[in-house]
Formats: sequence, C-alpha cells, structure tokens
Amino acid sequence: MIKRLFFIVVLLFAFSSVSFGSNLIEGKLKNGLTYRIYKKSNVPIISVNIKVRAGSVFDAKGKFGEAYVVGNALENCNSPKYKADRLRFLFDKYGVESGVSVDKGYITINATALNKNIVPLFCLLHEILNSKFDQKGIEYVKRNTINSIESLKNDKDYLAIHSAFVSLIKESSYNHTSLGTALGVRNVRRNDVVSFFNRYFNASNMVISISGDFSDIDVKKDIEFYFSSIKKGKEAKFPKVDFKNGLHVRDIVKQNTKQSYVYFAFPGFEYGTRKYFASKLLAFILGGNLNSYLTKDIRTKHGYAYSVFSFVYRLPEKSVFVIGLQTQNKFTLNAINEVFKDIKSFNSYITDENLKLSKDYMEGSIPIALQTPQSIANGLSDGYFLGTKGLPWEFDIDQLKKVNLGDLKKTAESIFSNTVSIGVVSYKDFTKSIESIAKRYGYR
Repeated sequence: MIKRLFFIVVLLFAFSSVSFGSNLIEGKLKNGLTYRIYKKSNVPIISVNIKVRAGSVFDAKGKFGEAYVVGNALENCNSPKYKADRLRFLFDKYGVESGVSVDKGYITINATALNKNIVPLFCLLHEILNSKFDQKGIEYVKRNTINSIESLKNDKDYLAIHSAFVSLIKESSYNHTSLGTALGVRNVRRNDVVSFFNRYFNASNMVISISGDFSDIDVKKDIEFYFSSIKKGKEAKFPKVDFKNGLHVRDIVKQNTKQSYVYFAFPGFEYGTRKYFASKLLAFILGGNLNSYLTKDIRTKHGYAYSVFSFVYRLPEKSVFVIGLQTQNKFTLNAINEVFKDIKSFNSYITDENLKLSKDYMEGSIPIALQTPQSIANGLSDGYFLGTKGLPWEFDIDQLKKVNLGDLKKTAESIFSNTVSIGVVSYKDFTKSIESIAKRYGYR
C-alpha cells in the first residue's frame, strides 16, 4: 500500500490533460494511452469503456473469428492473480456488470459498478487486460463461438442481411460476420490469440473512457496506477473498403418459412461528411418510425409488409444504407417493387417539412440516448476513434443541423443511383423475378 501511494504521488506530475467545457477532461498517460473522463453527478455508479481498434477486419485469412475469440477470452481465461472462476466470483462480489463486444472495427470492454467499488473495478479490468490466455479458457470460448455460429444458420433475418452485405462489399475482411466461421474459429490456436492481443492491445491503439459521479483527481490517479503498464505500440490502420458496382441478388431458400426476409444494401458514405449525416436523416424519413414514408406506403396503405425500416450501418471505413422488411411469401415481389418505386420518388418524401421533422427528432433523441454513464462512456470512446473534438454527440447534432434540402436530394440520388445488393430468405428462389423488377428501375 505504501508503495502504491508513493507511486501515485509521483505520477501526479505525469499527466497532460485538457478540459472541454465543465464536464469533459481528456488527457494521456505517460505510455500514450488516451483517457476521457466525463462527470455525471447524482448517480451512484461509475462506468468504464475500453475500446481497442482490433475488430474482425483484422482477422487473419483462414482464421475468421480470431478477434471474437480474443475478446471473449479476456473474460474467460486466468489472469496473473486469479483463476477464471475466481475472477467471475469477484466480478459478482463487487457488483460489476461487465461485457466484451466485438464488431468489425473494435473490441470493446464495458464495466459498471457502484462508486464505492471503483478500486476493485479498476483492479479487475487490469487483471483481464493481462490475461494468461490459458488453453482451457480459449477452448471454452471457441466451443461457445462455434455454437453461436451454427445457431445463425436458422436465423433468417441474419441470413438475409448478411447475404446483402456479402454481395455488396468486395473485401472479405469486411463482409464476413464478426463471429467468424466455424472453420476459421477451429483454426485459431493459442499462439494466434496471444499474437493478436500483443499486436493490437497497446496504448496507441486504444482509449479508456469513464463516466459517473467521482472525484476527478482520484479517478485520474487510479487510471494511471492500473493502466500505465499497458505497453506502447503503433496505431493499427483499417483496411480500405470498396463496394461492388451494379445489381446483386442472393436468395436463400428455406422451404418451410412462412414469410420472406428482405434486405436492400446500398453504398454509403464516410462518417463526418455532409452526405453521411444527410443519409442519417434520409433513413429516418424513409423508415425510421411508424410515420415514415415506407411504413405508411408499404405497411399501412398496401399491407405488403409486417414491418419495414431503414438505417445507416457504419463500417470502420464508409457506411452502408440499409432498407429491411418482413412480408408474407405471397407479397414478396409486391413489397420489393414498392420499395424501388418509393426510393426513386425523391420529391414525394424529401420536403422541407420532413427535413425539419427528422432534424427535430435527431436533436431530441441523441441526448435521450445519453441518460446513463454507460452510454456516455461508450460515446466518448466512439468519438475518440472517429476524430471528433469535445463531446461527440454535440458534433453530430451540429452536423445534422447543417444539412439542407439540396444535400438531402443529392444524397438520395447518389445512394439510389445504380448499385444495390438484395439479400432474401424465402420459401422459393425469387432471384430472376427480383432482377427483372430492379432492371425496370435502372439497376443492372
């Protein structure tokens, strides 16, 4: 304890930090690790978000699922001080709610505990970031991962959207699922896990964000004490992503299905650009709520779909504009035709009234989504890797406000111009009929 206190006192002079407004503090530890601290008063908890640029786009060829195994092994392997079972016991003992997620770009560790348990929280995070990656723990994770992959074979909604993405994105590093493949996961060995961790888990390739009610000075001391041992390293670069041109249709036949699952995937734009934020507003106008254009036409007026929706899926590089629907088998082609007809009718839905409505919704919904320390910490980490200065949600709102009617029309024209990938799961193969419909609207 004396050694720890001396260590902390010395390190008080090692911090470099700058304050954005009254609540956000950002700085770097001596090893180069960036920390972001946002105080949220009158809540009895503290949330920590550690984000590492180490997602599934970095999986080695033939070992798709490598990042997923590494991320989940952190919670299921022995640490320097504790066996995996003991670690789980301590997480429960101190009421730490934690989880590790893996997506295409990042491995993210989330952990939340009561303020009084801040030191045990940081200690446990320190332990899993120094995992021993024992063989028993890795094999346990691999078995669970393969089981999850096998279960997706019966998930019709997943199969449809995955088919659309695979046919749209050229690079296999981007179009494979973050879970990987059963063969890829089986090919992952312990030395692969250790090598992947050592390559990407370094101070220059990660960020730690913290939100809650705490003392600024004390929490910075704890960050330095528990995370300054993370080694220095190089920032990883995402591979470039490119889209296939033209029309692509892939229909997976499940003869016993009682409805069709349909996804349209269109090339999108890079985060931070005017067209990216315009596409977010466009997604809301077309299929972001029960009053949206597609919903009112396809679901309410014609009854062709149980649900129809649209959203922007952000990749590590660029994004994908997605329209999805579920419909009775007999209405599959009607619903697809109606989507094409609607998206080409720019002037019917891109209006001053809809633009204002979508902006008002976004401006109100973004802060509502930030009611918890968990969501704030996650937003801070996202903002760091996206390169936004200050509070990322304020940047998003500011950029959305700048979009005008001309921007929206140009964005819609660009998205819906000549490239689309359609993934379908249905009771029979509709490929030829879908291609015929798409060609009537200019897709080749």
